[in-house]
Amino acid sequence: MGSHTRASRDYRKGLVLTAGGTVLASFEGLLVRLVSVDSWTVIFWRGILLGLVMVAIVIATRKRLPVKSLGLPALAAIVSFAGTILFFISAINATTVANTLVIAGAAPLFAALLGWFLLGERPARETSVAVVVVFAGLAVIFSGSLQTAFLTGDLLALGYALSLAGYYVALQRCPEEQIPSIIAFGGILSGILVWPMASSTLGTMNDLWILLALGIVIVPAATMLLSWGPQYMPASHVTLIMMLEIVLGPLWVWMVLREAPPFTTVCGGALVLATVIAHSCFTAARAAKPA
Repeated sequence: MGSHTRASRDYRKGLVLTAGGTVLASFEGLLVRLVSVDSWTVIFWRGILLGLVMVAIVIATRKRLPVKSLGLPALAAIVSFAGTILFFISAINATTVANTLVIAGAAPLFAALLGWFLLGERPARETSVAVVVVFAGLAVIFSGSLQTAFLTGDLLALGYALSLAGYYVALQRCPEEQIPSIIAFGGILSGILVWPMASSTLGTMNDLWILLALGIVIVPAATMLLSWGPQYMPASHVTLIMMLEIVLGPLWVWMVLREAPPFTTVCGGALVLATVIAHSCFTAARAAKPA
């Protein structure tokens, strides 16, 4: 009885952490849209501020940065995390927020493909079917962007999804205690990469406050909450909760900026969302069965 109560308490904790991180992350697209500076400058400030905050957290909790103990998987995770920042901000400013988040929603299934290609982890049959259906949904989304200026942004969003998938795969090979350092170094790396292109000045005080909120509060808090949540609940359940961002992110943008998603995004996104949810539910049900 005691173990059941503890498991239930841990699950609730994981639920709160993951839901909180997802809700915080859903505001990022809107805040990026509200900034008047270019993507390079946003990436620089977001990455550097996130990195510095995470360095401060690591030093405060562990007294030192475990630089020498970082192996090849951690280095791959750092590069992939830097890629997620570069592609996400660029995509948000080049296509609709809905397109970016829907395409990124396929990242867990892309991670299964990367695990197969890079690590030889052959995906289950249902995962292979889900990947095919998701690609069909993405094809619908891209078809709606062919005659618009959104195609480049959709391709950047695809790069974001692939970077996110690479981050997931690499993180599976990293000890849990390395995660804050990986986020810190990944954020700083993204800032260093775009430093030559970033503007030395900010447009308005409003830009400064938004970038400070993003880099110091929202992104570090969301990242840490979404890193802690999976420690207390199954990964498939975490994926389901994180799908809320696909709904909430475009909702905030529509409420403030009146940006409605294209019809093809609604259709393709519904297919992607339904597939990922069905796959997560199936995976959770199978994992719950006794061996």
